Amino acid sequence: MKKFVSLLSGGLDSPIAAYLMIKKKYNPIFLSFLTSDDLEHSMKEKIIKIVNLLTQFTEDQIKLYLINHDPNLEVIKSRCERKLTCVLCKRMMIRTAMKICKNENTNLIVTGDILGEQASQTLDNLFSYNNILNDYIILRPLIGWDKIDVIKLNEKIGLYETTSKSSAGCQFNPQYPETHAKPNQVHDAELNFNPQNIIDNSIRSAEILYI
Repeated sequence: MKKFVSLLSGGLDSPIAAYLMIKKKYNPIFLSFLTSDDLEHSMKEKIIKIVNLLTQFTEDQIKLYLINHDPNLEVIKSRCERKLTCVLCKRMMIRTAMKICKNENTNLIVTGDILGEQASQTLDNLFSYNNILNDYIILRPLIGWDKIDVIKLNEKIGLYETTSKSSAGCQFNPQYPETHAKPNQVHDAELNFNPQNIIDNSIRSAEILYI
């Protein structure tokens, strides 16, 4: 079975990236990161609903990892320059996806990145994730898409009503995020904490659902 780990944020983009891979007959393993401001579980419920909607495009059972990301972001916030929070967060997410890939016997990671869409998706910041990949592959099916095209496909396949709804967001975004991260900057910041310990703890305490 061809599998991939899909970073699922609950926004418009990542579900479409996963959908495009599902249409290529790849089976998704979803990975979502939740934060504690989600007091009413709006984000969690939204993620689960999106995954349920995507099941109509595959005959395979879908596995979903839900990770409490707050403790990880608290470490990054307290020990590193605030402007690097988004870059370090994304690197943590990718590393976590790599670990799950290893456990699930695949080397494919899929994201909903669109070039320049967010601070973590500038060309320099996308480059800053490359050195952690080793034998893993990140696929970005939407990298050159326009937002309007993403919205249209959401509408066409019946996701837009769910993906466009507001839900709890991240409260750790810095006021002035780094958009041109330098490799030495990132390397020095990660000396202030142990990414592998954080990843192991995250996966150990993850909620895993089968949908």
